[in-house]
Amino acid sequence: LQRAAMYEPVPADGSVPSTPEASTHVQRSHDEEGRQDMCCKGRFKTLAKMPTSIAFISGNEFCERFSYYGFRAILVIYFSRFLSWDDNQSNIMFNLFNMFNYLMSAFGGALADSPIGKYPIIVWFSVIYAAGNIVMAFTAIPGVTGTPPESWGCIIGLMLVALGTGGIKPCVSAFGGDQLDQSDKKLMRTYFALYYFIINAGSISMLITPMLRARVACFGQSECYPLAFGLPAVLMVIAILLFVAGRPRYHMVKPTRNVVVDTFKAVYLAIKLRYLRWRAGTEGGPSWLDYAAKDYGHEFVADIKVLKRLLIVFLPTPLFWTLYDQQGSRWTLQAEKMKMFGMGAIGDFQPDMMQAANTVLVLMMIPFFQRVVYPAVAACGINFTPLRRMTVGMVLCGVAFVVSGFVQLMIDDGVHMPGAAPGLSQIRFANTLTVPVNVTSSMIGALTVPQGISSYTTVSSGLINCTFTFGGAPVSLSQTAASTALYTVYLAQVAGVLQAVWSPDVFSSFAEPSNKGRLQFFNSLNETVALTSSPGDLSLTAGALSVTSFSDGEILSGDYTFRASSGAAIDMHVVGGALYTLALDENNRIQVAQDVAGNQVSVLWQLPQYAIVSAGEILFSITGLEFSYNEAPESMKAVMQAVWLMTTAFGSVIVILVAESIEFSSQATAFFVFAAMLGAVIFLFVLLAHRYVYFEQRKKIVPAPDDNSPLVSGFRPDQPLFSEATA
Repeated sequence: LQRAAMYEPVPADGSVPSTPEASTHVQRSHDEEGRQDMCCKGRFKTLAKMPTSIAFISGNEFCERFSYYGFRAILVIYFSRFLSWDDNQSNIMFNLFNMFNYLMSAFGGALADSPIGKYPIIVWFSVIYAAGNIVMAFTAIPGVTGTPPESWGCIIGLMLVALGTGGIKPCVSAFGGDQLDQSDKKLMRTYFALYYFIINAGSISMLITPMLRARVACFGQSECYPLAFGLPAVLMVIAILLFVAGRPRYHMVKPTRNVVVDTFKAVYLAIKLRYLRWRAGTEGGPSWLDYAAKDYGHEFVADIKVLKRLLIVFLPTPLFWTLYDQQGSRWTLQAEKMKMFGMGAIGDFQPDMMQAANTVLVLMMIPFFQRVVYPAVAACGINFTPLRRMTVGMVLCGVAFVVSGFVQLMIDDGVHMPGAAPGLSQIRFANTLTVPVNVTSSMIGALTVPQGISSYTTVSSGLINCTFTFGGAPVSLSQTAASTALYTVYLAQVAGVLQAVWSPDVFSSFAEPSNKGRLQFFNSLNETVALTSSPGDLSLTAGALSVTSFSDGEILSGDYTFRASSGAAIDMHVVGGALYTLALDENNRIQVAQDVAGNQVSVLWQLPQYAIVSAGEILFSITGLEFSYNEAPESMKAVMQAVWLMTTAFGSVIVILVAESIEFSSQATAFFVFAAMLGAVIFLFVLLAHRYVYFEQRKKIVPAPDDNSPLVSGFRPDQPLFSEATA
């Protein structure tokens, strides 16, 4: 990109070269081009042809994507933890936000292909975008929207971000394409690969914002959402400044008509005239759209025909995005129920960081596909056309969801809760005294209980009679143990008198993997004691000789210091899905027993599904972006980019409809169902792709136009865009 600075900038007055020799958007002398070609080697030769304006556009795109992906990475966790929404509600809101992002791309594309032009639209919507980021950061401050926090601030912020990012999405890539020589297909392919590389480079923020959220404490909270949302806001402001700074070097292509409005008008007129002809019993022409040619011209009608055929090809594509975009929702929620690993001084790996695996893998795979995969396929004599690449990408995405389904089965199978067989019970003892206690029982026998929390002993269900002694008068306990139940007998003394507290351990209610650990706390003192966590806001209050419940002691996985109001303290690492019993002894120390091991399946088991979906993304998404631009008529470049982006919006709509209409028996079932849905749609896409004729092929089979011919851009308005030719 630095070599591009040697080229002369294109005038920014919106002028279009008038001579055939000046048809390229970026003007260079032959001598200069020759010198550049000689000094560039290998892959840098094509990159050096990029005009200087691409550097500003690339910098803007990097900062904007850094902002967007950093913002998006923490949304589901923000919904579930800060706003206390359940998994289903968080998943639906995430996909609603995603849907509106891409629906707004139609609005942005329509304005960009109007006389307003792309540059003003990008600037205006970027300001709205930055305002949404700022609102999200401000309303994430505890207490700003009330206690507990209400969702109105989040809704306003999400709407502004959706409007802003949706408005610029179809414009930036098309605006970059406007800076290049449209006839240089190799340069165009390099640009779109570079553009996608920059998108994924910016998405490295998916590692940074979750870390800021989890590792920084602010406003009295263990997690800092204002900072995590504030960094994307800063990057969005930088993106605006970079883009505006390149203004003098941009080549502006301003349409003379509002393409979207005229398209709808032409379609309406064609339908109206065709209906009138049908009512009159008059035969129609080759295409119903040709009825609008008299008012809008053969060229514009031909462009609408191309748009129509592209829309037909894109019909099955939303299902790819239905699966792909669940990396940020279902896959993140899946990661929350997996075992994290430590990363040294920066703490535990966070579940929302796993999305960054897609970024890293795509960055690694893009040059690999460009330099190894595609040349190898070509060397085998395979015509790997864009639609074929997209088909393979869809298949890989479906395979990734099958893999995620099997990972989910591993997670579900990894939950092992303690329990007794029918007809049996299990009992353990928690001795909070400084001396051992002797226990005598007809069912247990005679044993000595040392200080601490013992393991469970299996006994027959029914009446349990125990006698406890430790040097003073013996104490008797008589309780009924239910079948399959577990119990803890807490031993303490008050004023020298031994006390035995019988307490059932209810584990069965927490038999699912979770991102949170749970604690129960026994207070052996003859006074009320409160237990609090640092960081965090856990607070458990236990009366004299009483124990709290697991449901009250829910806390996110991580490192904590637990302090009792009596002065005792202990440092602990809480594992997601684990259950712990804490007992305060008479020496004012906290004893700990881990009752349930917690999440057992490592989050690294998600790497295979991320690797497969990343390969599918390169084949489908990069190719689709390039295909929609190259095949679109000149007058509808931004509109076609908007249509391509809207396939993502419809993918999110499908997720919402499925989530609302189908109650899955398990998360694994949901993954398998989505994979099956995509598999069915792939067959339809293959049929449509098989009949599609590319623009370059159409130019070869149609004779050149003359002044009186309705031929436009190398094909007639009545020339079919679909045939039996293999795509």
